[in-house]
Amino acid sequence: MKKSVVILITIIYIASIALVSFFGLQFKVFNEIIYSNKIEIINEDIQINPNDGKPYAMAQKGEDGVWRYQLTWRVYPDDVTNNAVTFSYDNKNNTVSVDENGVVTFTKKGVVTIEILPQDGSANVSASLTIWAR
Repeated sequence: MKKSVVILITIIYIASIALVSFFGLQFKVFNEIIYSNKIEIINEDIQINPNDGKPYAMAQKGEDGVWRYQLTWRVYPDDVTNNAVTFSYDNKNNTVSVDENGVVTFTKKGVVTIEILPQDGSANVSASLTIWAR
């Protein structure tokens, strides 16, 4: 009887090692807060400025005489608890605005650098894009 118990325990032990190795040890802690670790601007029309190596894009002038640009971004990881963002930019001339959907609006020609920041308080996480209206 002792021998069969030892054999059974050995089989269970080997099977558990094989299952953990095959499927991995993954579990989710309930109510765990997952912070963002990266924000990426994913607009397809972004170009790189040859002078400074930074990304930029051009706003389009509408029939109403106003320039607009739609920002598109992605917050990582995909299962981040709070994927909301805020926009930071210098608007000393009151000519630029950004709404909660990332639409950048210029009332006259100009340039602005928009920084996208996570609302979850993650430190050192942001993405920026310079947008031209001309």
